[in-house]
Amino acid sequence: MSSVVEDLGTIPGIEAYLQDKPQFAARTVEKLLGGYANFTYRIYLHRAFAGRQTLVLKYAPPYAPASNGRFPLDQKRQLIEVQALRLAGRLSAANVPAFITVPAVHLFDEEKHVFIMDDAGEDCRTLKELLIEESFPQAVSEQIGRALGEFIIGVHTWNQNPDTDLTLFANSQVGKYIAALINYGRLESTLTGKHGIDTPALSDPLLDIPEAKMATILKLAERRQQEIYATSASDPMTHGDLWPGNLVVSLRRGTDGNIEGVEKLYVLDWELGKTGLPGLDLGQFCAEMYTLSEFYPTRRESTQTIIGSFLGTYGEWRGKGEDIELARIVMSHIGAHLVTWTPRIRSWSGRQKTREVVEKGVEMLVLGEEGTESSLRESIVGPLL
Repeated sequence: MSSVVEDLGTIPGIEAYLQDKPQFAARTVEKLLGGYANFTYRIYLHRAFAGRQTLVLKYAPPYAPASNGRFPLDQKRQLIEVQALRLAGRLSAANVPAFITVPAVHLFDEEKHVFIMDDAGEDCRTLKELLIEESFPQAVSEQIGRALGEFIIGVHTWNQNPDTDLTLFANSQVGKYIAALINYGRLESTLTGKHGIDTPALSDPLLDIPEAKMATILKLAERRQQEIYATSASDPMTHGDLWPGNLVVSLRRGTDGNIEGVEKLYVLDWELGKTGLPGLDLGQFCAEMYTLSEFYPTRRESTQTIIGSFLGTYGEWRGKGEDIELARIVMSHIGAHLVTWTPRIRSWSGRQKTREVVEKGVEMLVLGEEGTESSLRESIVGPLL
């Protein structure tokens, strides 16, 4: 055992932690950027492990690292992530195209809140990063949307497997709290300016939201939060944080450098996994893709194709036109995400565009609650129906 104090939020702490684990002995440790809920490191091994020269280590402190210690987080989230990764590898990844998968877990130290898993690779980028940098051929956009749709269908049907116990995820208070608070608990304060210090683009003047629309939104917010907390182990499993920043992609390119297809797509960051409403997974992913298309309009064709393929694949499985209520949940969640996230993400620049996207979110919230079936069919969620 190392005599060095293990501060697992630092590279020296990780090096000390690994000293008595010879199979994971590292010649170099690199802290990876990004991520809100964990410290994440790439470890360069002295000797290959399972044919790999690098692995990824995640440490879950009792707070969100991105908050500088101000936002406490239950460390049980790591148990949730590890169990979800193991289930996904066994129940979901086996039934989808070979290029979409999850990292295998090689070590889980529940006492220290550390686990080690496959590294997606230094050449991989998040789907969000790739879409910002270049447009995808239509066939590749369709391939990504279809495969992700098939994958998330598999996740949403874990509860149908009699040998799978989802009690751990049903009891995920972290996942439920984040979904309820961040998306719905902040709707009123975001739109009314009650806490405008973190949403300056929506101030001076405030958005002019008609009273009737605000009443509809507040009613929805209260009901949706209740629904999020009311779920049980018999309900569908959800990823809980399905957005293009948690999808890591390796592209296959031709000799000319042009994109030809997808080599690998890893679905990462399962710590907010919980049983609940499948429409929240669909809505979050589509909201992020829609936002990309608004702030990077040259990528609109790629993002819209991915959304259409993703929702179309899911709709074919559910049965076209069979689940108008799912379409309403997806639509309203897209709207909630646009309202609560867009004005708080620094990479979405431009005061006027931010206000326009938030106003579009307001319309989507109302459409999800009160829109006719025909209006939903003509909207972003149309491929579901």
